[in-house]
Amino acid sequence: MNLTQLEYFREIYLTGSYSVAAAKLGITQPALSLQIQKLEEELDFKLLDRTRRPLRLTEEGEVFYQKSVEILQEIEQLKNVALELVAEVKGTLRLGVIPTLAPYLIPLFAEKLRQKYPALQLEVFELKTEEIVDELKMAQLDCGIISTPIGEQKLKFDPIFYERFFAYVSEKHPYFQNEKIDIDTVREEDIWYLEEGNCFQNQVNSICNFTPRQQDTRQLLYRSNSIDSLRRIVENENGITFIPELATINIPAEHEELIKEFTGIQPVREISIITLKRHAREKQVDALRTVICESIPKRMQKKPEAWIVDTQL
Repeated sequence: MNLTQLEYFREIYLTGSYSVAAAKLGITQPALSLQIQKLEEELDFKLLDRTRRPLRLTEEGEVFYQKSVEILQEIEQLKNVALELVAEVKGTLRLGVIPTLAPYLIPLFAEKLRQKYPALQLEVFELKTEEIVDELKMAQLDCGIISTPIGEQKLKFDPIFYERFFAYVSEKHPYFQNEKIDIDTVREEDIWYLEEGNCFQNQVNSICNFTPRQQDTRQLLYRSNSIDSLRRIVENENGITFIPELATINIPAEHEELIKEFTGIQPVREISIITLKRHAREKQVDALRTVICESIPKRMQKKPEAWIVDTQL
């Protein structure tokens, strides 16, 4: 058994195809097949169920894959010792960011990161929280930025800022005349939702004390992972949607009156950088954290005396 075989096995798992994996690895398909066959012969069990398309792992293969990923992560750490020892921050950092945050956060710090760390390449993926967690565990991401807390023991969480929730109210809605909105009076049928399975959606349900509806009788049902899309529905139709604080920055002046605060204790969401507890990109993640903190308003970096809304994850 050798590390090359483990890397080949990982690529087959990620692509679900011998031919695609071979192309990505820059080797022939017969050479790849031979290495996996030798690995299976040494282990004395099958790693892959070749009768299914895309390829799937056997039960034994699932267990072996988890351990092999841990080994490859350790090797990755060794490879990056030199990077950690030198002063320059460089290399590639693979970052997963939730869709309700990425369009508003990334533009705030991207240029500053480029200027401050020109040798660091940031590769950003918009993914849901569960996808970010899974890809971190599989070593496909180096870090993530998500809303916390979540119930996950194998990860390290580093809160970096807190953003308030606001209502975004149509000019046609009676609440448009209100300076602030009482959450307890908001009707569920007036709210435009994000797609189910989104942690921001879970938080909205918590704020309003709603349970997900089994059936929605409205004539127009708009399923979206985009806060900006729901904003436009509110602007042109009617009703209310919820937006996070950073999303208010780019709202045009003619629509600023649609943004409404809530009465009483303000709901906020905690935003954290998450990594594996042991990972190979500490210096790069520290650089990312530093630039984000330099770009976010200081008031948002202090933990508020407010209601930190649970993600229900």
